[in-house]
Amino acid sequence: MFSPEVDVEESLRMKQELLAELFKAESKLKFARFRANGDGEGRQFEHMIVTQSGGIIVMRLANTTQQVHEKKFNRWTEEDQPSLYVLIDNRKDKQIIAIENRPQAFSETETVAHIMEETFNRRLWSKRLQVQINAKYRTREFWDVVSEYEQGIASVTFKFPYPNLPEISDMVGEYYTELARCTNTEPKTTITAPPKEKAVLQRGNLILESMIKAASASGKVIMMRPKGARKWRKIGLETIVQEELSDQALKGLEEQELIPCKWQAIVDFLDKIQIVYA
Repeated sequence: MFSPEVDVEESLRMKQELLAELFKAESKLKFARFRANGDGEGRQFEHMIVTQSGGIIVMRLANTTQQVHEKKFNRWTEEDQPSLYVLIDNRKDKQIIAIENRPQAFSETETVAHIMEETFNRRLWSKRLQVQINAKYRTREFWDVVSEYEQGIASVTFKFPYPNLPEISDMVGEYYTELARCTNTEPKTTITAPPKEKAVLQRGNLILESMIKAASASGKVIMMRPKGARKWRKIGLETIVQEELSDQALKGLEEQELIPCKWQAIVDFLDKIQIVYA
């Protein structure tokens, strides 16, 4: 499937440079969802690179919709293309994507994440690279769910990301980091209480806290099965992280000469995004 010249280790070392190349003028980047059977592109989405500098990319993604209007009892349909902002922080060891929550354009930010994920992966596949875009969530969600069940928890499954960001890899630990690298997988571990017992899940347990932090920081859903239940609970869907950015910081970015104070507001916003949210 791949030419023998592809060096996977080299691709991993150059992953951020290869992503940055997609946003060069000559790359002809097109955002699209692809057909379920994999047979070519499906629906395409217009985009505009607003500005980029120092590894930070500001772009807009538009969704084509049909709007029904009515005036003096006459109705007509017009095409509309509402858009939203996407901020991509591709600075060294950062790799964060912030998606504007604007339902007029896309009902869910997750839809935008899927569009970008599919588009990037189609372009990076020849280099044996794959992008995953998962929403960060707060670690407190884990403990909130635990507290809901008086009978306790029978089993918990953690999935860890492929070693990428050093700060997250440090939380996962050397064992799982090396296991992921040498097997080219995303390892997962399941802790299960003995029959008629319940798992001891206590705050302050450094190993448990590290696993929760690594999962939430990388957006990996934690699976939890309460005692006496057959269904598993998904941890990571209720407390997705949101940060506020002033509309004034985005206005005027399309101007040819980038206003330094506006650009600094974008940088400051991205810098305040935390690895882990409590």
